[in-house]
Amino acid sequence: MWRHYEPVHAITYFHPRSRAAYEAAGLRGYWRGYFAGRAAPLGATDAAPVIAAFYTFAPPMVSRALPAVWRLATPQEALRARLTGAVQALAELTYELPETHLIEAADLLEKAAGEVETGGRVLGAAN
Repeated sequence: MWRHYEPVHAITYFHPRSRAAYEAAGLRGYWRGYFAGRAAPLGATDAAPVIAAFYTFAPPMVSRALPAVWRLATPQEALRARLTGAVQALAELTYELPETHLIEAADLLEKAAGEVETGGRVLGAAN
């Protein structure tokens, strides 16, 4: 599942339109947008749960971002920025594709994501 869905997920952090949406929400600097956008489904949490959920980041790096990002944007605002950037990026990347193909792909991805076991995958479950 990761191999097929990651290209859609990755644009929420790495595409220029996504980064611009985070900046518009007050999350200037790449890492603020990244940590706020990725951690937002967990709520206004501090660093400890995010360190555990993200796993591969150095704890001091996460601690520099959280909970400070929540003073710049609420989790709801970060999620709105994440969605805005993703929609704009996907629209740009797929504008030449037939709409029926996009609808079918979205339906298949949504169905597959709904069937994934989320036990032990806190971010998958939160999202």
